[in-house]
Amino acid sequence: MSRYLIHWFPFCSGGLCDRILGLASSICIANLLNMQLLIKWDHADLSEAFTLNRNYNWYFNSIGFRYLDLNNHQLIDYFKRADIITDWSEDNIMLWSNINLFHYMRENAFSEHLFENDHIQDLSNAINKILKEIFIISPEILSTIPKYNIGIHIRTGDKQIYNKENEEYYRNYITETLSKVKNNMVETDLEKSIFISSDCLLTFEIAKEFFKDFKYNQGCIIHTSGEKDKINKEGLYKVFADLLTLCNCQSTLYIGWNSNFSRIASLYNSYRKFICYEYENKMDKIQECSSETLFSYFSWGKYT
Repeated sequence: MSRYLIHWFPFCSGGLCDRILGLASSICIANLLNMQLLIKWDHADLSEAFTLNRNYNWYFNSIGFRYLDLNNHQLIDYFKRADIITDWSEDNIMLWSNINLFHYMRENAFSEHLFENDHIQDLSNAINKILKEIFIISPEILSTIPKYNIGIHIRTGDKQIYNKENEEYYRNYITETLSKVKNNMVETDLEKSIFISSDCLLTFEIAKEFFKDFKYNQGCIIHTSGEKDKINKEGLYKVFADLLTLCNCQSTLYIGWNSNFSRIASLYNSYRKFICYEYENKMDKIQECSSETLFSYFSWGKYT
């Protein structure tokens, strides 16, 4: 009899890339535990941008399951005390989680043969599976994805949320970030094609002060979390076009510590150079990192 791991996207379960990374970890968990993955998709309608592969959908509450929300610290503590492999041997599982459990299982392997593969590669494979197989992205979007040499992603969302009355705060943040990025480049980098993605339109205006030639995707800015999001076709197309363009940048990716947009792009294509321009509590630090280092660092952040 098949055992199922059901990944649940309930109302307001994070932004798009929070959801993608959570689903990637569920794919890895299902593989480790030899379970069949199903998806329960309960949130804002994003069908303008993609359809879900019907082989991965679950619509009917006909399977007995145990519900897990690993954002709940009591449940995380429970799994620190439990033998997961044994405890889950009979259950179907409905998982509302991100990466917490996958990391715990890897760090506390009950069966060594389950963890022979590199976990970064496992997650990379899962991200590619999601963006190429599970989410069937609109051909209209895919046809607009060019390839650039250098990608820069600047996330300002939380800075805007917490400084609503102080535009100068995140204007300075964008300016300082772009300054650090440009100062890190050599002259030949400036001759390469550059793509910039951001959740703040102000970024693209400020970028004109630093780069003579760069590209960005036109469109309004949206965030795909929350019941009251004003999700529209133009905004959705920009979200997916930005994500896929970053995924396909060919040589160097400049990213900050606090963005799953950045993390997804690094996992999708791990053969590039990654330069982190911002670390938590180390705002002035900029350095090249391996995808392993970046992912390990990110995995402790609040965005997991």
